[in-house]
Parts: sequence; structure tokens; C-alpha cells
Amino acid sequence: MSQILQMPGVPESSKQLLLRLLQEDLIPVEALKAVVESYRRVIHDAARRHGRANAHLGDAIANSLQALLARVNEATGADNLQVIQAAVRYFVIQNDGSGHDLESPDGLVDDARVVNAIMHYFGRDDLKIKDLPEPAASRRPAPIRGGAAATRR
Repeated sequence: MSQILQMPGVPESSKQLLLRLLQEDLIPVEALKAVVESYRRVIHDAARRHGRANAHLGDAIANSLQALLARVNEATGADNLQVIQAAVRYFVIQNDGSGHDLESPDGLVDDARVVNAIMHYFGRDDLKIKDLPEPAASRRPAPIRGGAAATRR
């Protein structure tokens, strides 16, 4: 299970919380499905009220998780259930150590990266969220145009 923490794309800032979530007692799959849908509504409500939450990305994450949860059956091992649950729980924790999910358009990007790593772990790259921005640490700053620096050339 802890190999999830080494999967490509898992944000460094997410690993400590994920490790803790991987150790939680299992929750019934039907309850996990309900939690995902409840948080989808929270995201949409926040987007409507404040305009900062990214409802489109929230839907993409929720859809991926629901598709994975739909594939769970009696043959799914406890270790795999633990990994799926950790992904769901990470998604629904608003302040997960990488910023608050609902306070900016990028608030859910770390959640999407965690979900993508989980989908890759299960061989379900078809359920990965596409077109995520690069992590902030690897983004290059935009060039400065105009202003005092431009006039000194």
C-alpha cells in the first residue's frame, strides 16, 4: 500500500496525509460513493457562492472516483480497498495540506494528482484526469513585459 506514496505524480505535500489515510479503518463502499457525491455538491455550492472553487475539476475527480468505486466487488482485496478509500478521503478533506480545495481554481489540483496516481496504480489510466497544470514548483514565471525593467535595456 505504501508504494502509492512513491507513484509518479503524488505531490510531496500530500504524502504525509495519504500515509495516515492508508491506515484508517475501512468504510463501506456505498458510504464512500455517498461521500464523493456529497463533496461534489459542496464544490458546486462553493463555486456558485464564491466563484473560486473549480467545479469542472471537482466533477472530473468525482467521476473518476465513482467509476473506480463502481468496479469494486467481493473479490477486491482489503489492501486495494484501503487505497481507494484513501483517494476518496483525500478528495473530501478541504484543507489537505496543499491549500484549501474551495478557495482557488487550483485548490483541487493536488487532489486530481493523487487520484491520477491511484488510477495509474490500478491500471486505469483511462480514468485519469486530463490537462492538469504543472505543479507550481515546476512552473516557469511569466516574462516581465514593459515597466521599468524594459526601459533600462
